[in-house]
Amino acid sequence: MKFVRISQKELEHLRHLYESVMSHASHGLFYREGQTIGRELIEMANGDPGAFLETEARLIKGRGWAEEIIFTETKVIAKGSIECCPGDTEATCHRLRGIIHVVMEKHTGKKLLCLEDKCLSLGDKQCEFILREMEGN
Repeated sequence: MKFVRISQKELEHLRHLYESVMSHASHGLFYREGQTIGRELIEMANGDPGAFLETEARLIKGRGWAEEIIFTETKVIAKGSIECCPGDTEATCHRLRGIIHVVMEKHTGKKLLCLEDKCLSLGDKQCEFILREMEGN
């Protein structure tokens, strides 16, 4: 498998480019990109079901999405997200949210809602993603 490296600054410029064309609709695209990446990470971690979340954390860190990531059943904490842009006016970790969403759905076997509750971009000390089970399941 081949990989490409992209800088945090390049990722930020791409986000601004997409937002200039699509406004906030681009955030849904970034989130879906994250889901696609997350599904690939799940395939890579499937060989170790006993340590699934630990393996996913290593893969997410190894790919550079976060410097540290901690999974719990209802919350995921990410420190040093590559998508952060300090001084922004809204949460910016859309791809990471997509990755976390599919990873946690696979882990729990439930349909979940994943929201970024805190973000470094907003001045918070870390990014926090809240997970809730979807109603009606």
